[in-house]
Amino acid sequence: MPTELQNLKESNEFLNLLLDNMDSAVLIADENMKIHQFNNSFLDLFDNAAESILEAGFGETVGCINAVLENKACGKTSQCANCLLRRSLILNLTDKPSVDKQPLNRIFYINGKPVQKYLQFSTRKVTFQGRKMFLIIIYDVTDIEKQKIELQEKQKLIVRDLEAAAAIQKSLLPARSPIITNIQVAWEFEPCSQIGGDIFNIHNMDEHKIGLYMLDVCGHGVPAALISVAVSQFLNSGDGLLGNNCELVSPELVLAKLYQAFPYERFDSFFSIICMTIDVRQGLLTYSNAGHPPPMLLRANGPMETLDHHGSVVGLDCGQSAGHQTLVLHKGDKILLYTDGLIENRNPTGAFFGKQRFYDSLEKYRYKPVQDLVGSVYTAAIDFRRPAEPDDDVSILGVEYRGQTGNHYSI
Repeated sequence: MPTELQNLKESNEFLNLLLDNMDSAVLIADENMKIHQFNNSFLDLFDNAAESILEAGFGETVGCINAVLENKACGKTSQCANCLLRRSLILNLTDKPSVDKQPLNRIFYINGKPVQKYLQFSTRKVTFQGRKMFLIIIYDVTDIEKQKIELQEKQKLIVRDLEAAAAIQKSLLPARSPIITNIQVAWEFEPCSQIGGDIFNIHNMDEHKIGLYMLDVCGHGVPAALISVAVSQFLNSGDGLLGNNCELVSPELVLAKLYQAFPYERFDSFFSIICMTIDVRQGLLTYSNAGHPPPMLLRANGPMETLDHHGSVVGLDCGQSAGHQTLVLHKGDKILLYTDGLIENRNPTGAFFGKQRFYDSLEKYRYKPVQDLVGSVYTAAIDFRRPAEPDDDVSILGVEYRGQTGNHYSI
């Protein structure tokens, strides 16, 4: 018998040692939430003196905001019926399953000051001192929850920044379809959720010429959008297609200036771009390409042509010229510019829309007016992708040459 008593004493000492060194608060309470036993972590969590706890109500002991503001005992306030802890104990009395890690987020008055705490609790029915009572374990997740809230706030700021970047990006696209004698223009643009770096536009150059460009900055997010904005501003400045005196600057010269102005060492990024001019009166198309997907030329009376003359992307090589190529356009010819987001569209299985589907769509719709052509190719790409979201911006810009009748045009 002495050995059994000694073993029991040692067991009790072990349990007390274990409870007092647990990080979680542990207490035993009756059905009225009167506290009958607790561990040191409970004292640390609510910073109360041990002598004020035993046989006191949970609400008064921990400084529950409802008990303090209404100056009433636990179970007597107007909000006690909504207390998750109290309700869980009542359910336990009706043989409902015990609860595990339920939230208990509330303001507690500790040393007279309101403190927001984020807690979780678990309950178990136990027999203590010959009575049916409840073992309550309280986990303090305040630091974790505050970190979550901070991350959520930061995420909201990021989302607002991305929305602002998307608005800026959209403002740099053509506001409306330009009205140009002998030229029809159409486009489609779908931004990806991460914000990409696609920008394109079309401008009057001089009395008989128009200029257009399309660029795609490597990467996503605000950095890519900011670089695309910087390039767009550059192209609209005296170094762009219009030059200092609103006179035509050749696409090759524009790209040469971009190579010098946007080295990789300065922006830690690179981009592809194609610049193109069309002499509406003479039907001459001149383009320079810095690593951009090659435009497609759909002849009204002839096969499709890939305009594959190109130099390196801007940012990776500042020493060489991209060169240029000039072609003669005929009435009904169409030119299609696009970014790689179009052909790299992926469906839910991970398959790419790809060049062949793109070429098949062009062949299928090539004789439609340019507005219908662009819309049909874009629809084919997004129908292939659905319901997946785009991984990259999708940009398509189409131009149809209507012949050499007349000289006047305006945007």
